Amino acid sequence: MATLPLPLPATPYPPKPHEAPRPASLNATIASLSQHGSDHGSLREAFVLVSRAESQSSPAVGVAVGPEVYASLLQCCVSAGSLGAGRQVHAAAVKRGPYYWRHAYIGTKLAVFYARCGALADAERVFDTLPKKNAFAWAAVIGLWSRAGLHARALAGYVAMLEAGVPADNFVVPNVLKACAGNGMLAAGRALHGYAWKAGFRECVYVLSSLVDFYGKCGEVDDAREVFDAMPETTVVTWNSMLMGYINNGRIDDAVELFYQMRVEGVLPTRVSLLSFLSASADFEAADWGRQGHAVAVSSGLEMDVILGSSIINFYCKVGLVEAAEAVFEHMVERDTVTWNLMIAGYLQDGQIDKALITCQRMLQADLRFDCVTLASLIMACVKSCSVEMGRAAHGYAVRNNLESDIAVACGLIELYMSTERTEHARRVFDVMSCRDMVMCKAMISAYADRGMSSEALKLLYQMEVEGISPTASCWDSVISALMKNEQTDKALEIFYEMLLTKTRPNLRTWSLLISGLSRNGMHCEVMNLCCKMQEVEPAPSPTIFSAALLAMKTAASVQCGKAMHACIVKKGLLLSKSVIQSLLNMYGTFSDKGTVESLLRFHAAVQ
Repeated sequence: MATLPLPLPATPYPPKPHEAPRPASLNATIASLSQHGSDHGSLREAFVLVSRAESQSSPAVGVAVGPEVYASLLQCCVSAGSLGAGRQVHAAAVKRGPYYWRHAYIGTKLAVFYARCGALADAERVFDTLPKKNAFAWAAVIGLWSRAGLHARALAGYVAMLEAGVPADNFVVPNVLKACAGNGMLAAGRALHGYAWKAGFRECVYVLSSLVDFYGKCGEVDDAREVFDAMPETTVVTWNSMLMGYINNGRIDDAVELFYQMRVEGVLPTRVSLLSFLSASADFEAADWGRQGHAVAVSSGLEMDVILGSSIINFYCKVGLVEAAEAVFEHMVERDTVTWNLMIAGYLQDGQIDKALITCQRMLQADLRFDCVTLASLIMACVKSCSVEMGRAAHGYAVRNNLESDIAVACGLIELYMSTERTEHARRVFDVMSCRDMVMCKAMISAYADRGMSSEALKLLYQMEVEGISPTASCWDSVISALMKNEQTDKALEIFYEMLLTKTRPNLRTWSLLISGLSRNGMHCEVMNLCCKMQEVEPAPSPTIFSAALLAMKTAASVQCGKAMHACIVKKGLLLSKSVIQSLLNMYGTFSDKGTVESLLRFHAAVQ
């Protein structure tokens, strides 16, 4: 018989014969060692005991290592998370002969072992060779497929399991629910909910917690809460699943209420749910909620590591409490590049340009290198402080560290150089980009337009089309804006009609730019033609577009066009819009047409 190999060095002294465990106690001893979790010392001891027993395995001695011992040894490997050790057990079982490697108990344990260790191919191979697949084996592979994101395969496995006549237990149901959530299969999950009730899992905390998580991930938060409230007992996992359901579905008020209830009940949020809560507080700019999250993190003794500290800094910066963010930043023992970037961005957002620049210097002194995010923030600080020399130094750093191809860095450099009238430098940054995308082109066209360089903006727009990049409405708007600034109204109209030939639809700014520009130049016929075109292009023009058109008439003091627009609004049935009525009142007020103003006020009062 082949002796089981040891994954760790053997003990320096050979065991004495009388120290070997009796056959009846060997499996119990190994099973007891498997309860010691990730203790590698226990795993080593289990291997030593089995190795001794195998070396003494003979009819004379009467010591035999049966399949149940190998199964218990595999459980030790599962507890320790040692894939290599488990593979050795598998190899030893194969060497022992067909009775061992075909044994149903060992086969099931092998499938469970490989599944728990995340060895997908090995788990599937062992599972497929099982002559009879029991609930434990099915639960192992379905759970593995679900954890690996192979939700369709997990659901197919569940169906195959039922077709094989194996009922789903309280370990299979949660994994299938996870697969249903991953595929957004609400109906299937509801059916599984019914199955769980019929199977008698109505009071199983594990199943109920999975249902709360499932409904939360599928957007059915009220159903999740109904399951949560009906639970006979809850765990930390259940509370946090409910909290995450509220947060991920934008029910922040409910999340705050539950967060408070958790504190009253003495339930501590997990790091993941606390980080999500802080992120939601930042997104909704809810200062009080985020402060509560910070207080819970401190009171529960959570380590203020890089991830948690960065999340708190991000929250405080987003709600404008930069001093609080600074306090957290200064008390952090360890900071990574993300932490420094958040603090620099916070200073920039708050207008503290000098502190942002100083923090950049401190970051370098801490032996950390700038990444593209740091450089983009630094360049933006240079733009706001008009610090060209520092901006050029940042450009040099980007070139030396191969960061100049980053879109954010390149766009920042374009803005820096254009803001200081260094057009050639900006264009050079644009031209050296090997992969120019929509963002880059938009930034360059916008920079040209802001400085009235209409011909350059138009050339770049055409270049985009040649290179197969379809300009967005904002790109067309920038070109039209530059042409209007230079009073090239005819060319602006020509470009607009070219735009209509593409798949890009005009937006609110497009109509506003054209109507206001034409009105300022007294081109009333063109304005009316444009309004007619607007009704053709926009089958149902929104009140916002008409309000913008009226504002353009008011700005250009074009009474004739304004009245024509009023008539069009009446025809379209948009007089009931508050924004349109207000725009009409503002326009006629500017025209000093008191009669029409009073008439509109009476109409507005009548329809309210």
